[in-house]
Amino acid sequence: MKRRIAWALAALALLAACAAPAEPETGAEGALVYYLLPEEDAQGGDRIRASRERLDLPEGAGAEETARAVVKRLLAGSEDGSMLSPLPEGTELLGLEIRDRTAYVDLDGGLRELSGVELSLADYCLTLSLTALESVRAVMVTAQGRPVGQQPKQVFYERDVLLSDMGDVLQTVEVELYFLNSRGGLTAERRALSLYEGQTLAETLVAALLEGPESRELIRALPEGFAVNYVRVDSGVCYVSLPAASLAALPEGEELQRMILWSLAESLYSIDLIEEIRLLADGEELEFFGRVSVDTIAVRPKG
Repeated sequence: MKRRIAWALAALALLAACAAPAEPETGAEGALVYYLLPEEDAQGGDRIRASRERLDLPEGAGAEETARAVVKRLLAGSEDGSMLSPLPEGTELLGLEIRDRTAYVDLDGGLRELSGVELSLADYCLTLSLTALESVRAVMVTAQGRPVGQQPKQVFYERDVLLSDMGDVLQTVEVELYFLNSRGGLTAERRALSLYEGQTLAETLVAALLEGPESRELIRALPEGFAVNYVRVDSGVCYVSLPAASLAALPEGEELQRMILWSLAESLYSIDLIEEIRLLADGEELEFFGRVSVDTIAVRPKG
């Protein structure tokens, strides 16, 4: 069963709230590490929770050694197993340096598997965990040396990580999301999307498209494993950045590839201000989506 889009939209409002996650009682030993609660345990509240964890460092360990230990502890999940790492299993720390009290954290390609809400939660857990150290006031997170996802800025401070009270809907916008019907064609599902502060309509639309249809008569066109790094609209041009894993997840059949591409494009063109679409991978503009020319969806259809 697909996860409820309502939770995804509320979680995106992490950018806009005014309360920090609860910390453990003072007096406990160990470093503060911020994990995710399982969804069923969060019960609709904030998923980010702190735990004091032993790092087993030698006496006199330096700032960078301590920071690396914090990140590795976060990647492993809480010591008692009750809280989860926000990163995909197997994600590794490639490097960490602290310069001018900014921690530059470089992770392997596992970070690129995340997008939208999941990427934001990972950024936030890393930022809160590292800025809890006296030696760190800001955090920059990269994957194999390159930024990942659509972020309002690449350097995060503790004050940027604010959890939501699940309120403050800024506006509700009607869009059309295109899904596969029983005949193998595309059918529009009219949807009202709630936007919170810090969200854009384009990224919220793509998140809803990835979640799948509400109607039981329709099915998601985007295959399992398909994700989006970021969606950005600039002067009527919508830039959609795809991870390599999404392109690898495409089915081999050209017609199926075409339906996936059109599902994404037709849905985005339901936003009036979008006139053109550009697909990117690894920072380069794509000419083909699988075997299908991207030119087929590059410009809004007339009529």
